[in-house]
Amino acid sequence: MNRLLILIVALAVLAAIPVISLADATHVVRKGDTLGKIARAHHVSVAKIQAANGLEGTRLPVGTKLVLPGGKAHPKRHKARSGKAKRVIVRESTPVEEPPPGTQLSLVEPQGAALPTDAELTELARGTNAADTAAPAVAAASVAPEAEKTGASIKDRLLRVAQRMLAVPYRFGGTTLWGLDCSGFVQKTFAFLNLDLPRSAREQFREGVNVAKVDLSPGDLVFFRTYAKYPSHVGIYLGDNRFVHASSREKKVTVDSLDAPYYVKRYIGAKRLLFEEGDLQN
Repeated sequence: MNRLLILIVALAVLAAIPVISLADATHVVRKGDTLGKIARAHHVSVAKIQAANGLEGTRLPVGTKLVLPGGKAHPKRHKARSGKAKRVIVRESTPVEEPPPGTQLSLVEPQGAALPTDAELTELARGTNAADTAAPAVAAASVAPEAEKTGASIKDRLLRVAQRMLAVPYRFGGTTLWGLDCSGFVQKTFAFLNLDLPRSAREQFREGVNVAKVDLSPGDLVFFRTYAKYPSHVGIYLGDNRFVHASSREKKVTVDSLDAPYYVKRYIGAKRLLFEEGDLQN
């Protein structure tokens, strides 16, 4: 009789303990996680996660281990594979560049780098405060002489803004100073001079006037085919066969040479959008 009572009590206790299926997945909460994000990633409803873990609200302390009833332990992650590039869909009104296969995207400020501010770049674009904030010259034509700073040409001002953005990290689809992709960098640089450009390299290639490589002038846009048949990378020419661009390879805005084998092989042309006296216009 005593054994029977003990058995009944034991069964009652076990029945009161939530059952966790061996097939259930688990998830350790990381910074930026939300219930909705976790639910979508593991293909389980928010209500089920709350019920399985005794959650009444949506607050998730970092480090919390959640049981995901019926969820997939390893949600599918979309990565660019080697070989054929995979189309990446970004919520933009116009298409932007896809990262090359295997690209690692930088989302943080580089160590020790001081990101420029919109106000500082606006001052550079106006041709004021240049003595304090202009970046070191890259090629002889990059920055106007000291005596000409107050009356700097539009090309000089464009190049000052572009070079001051050398600390900005690369971010695919990025359009702010916390991260830019190649066409986003070009578009934003021109925007500081109140000049509107399309969003993607493919569309920017349709603007301006064709320029032969031997006739390149500082401020011209240089284009490359990096992973697609159409123009998929763009930078701003500085002079002396050097250009500034947002590089997914370097994970930041940087300066490279048109003579580098990688860019020689992929170069497809240049466009001139800014004209000054003596420039080729046809």
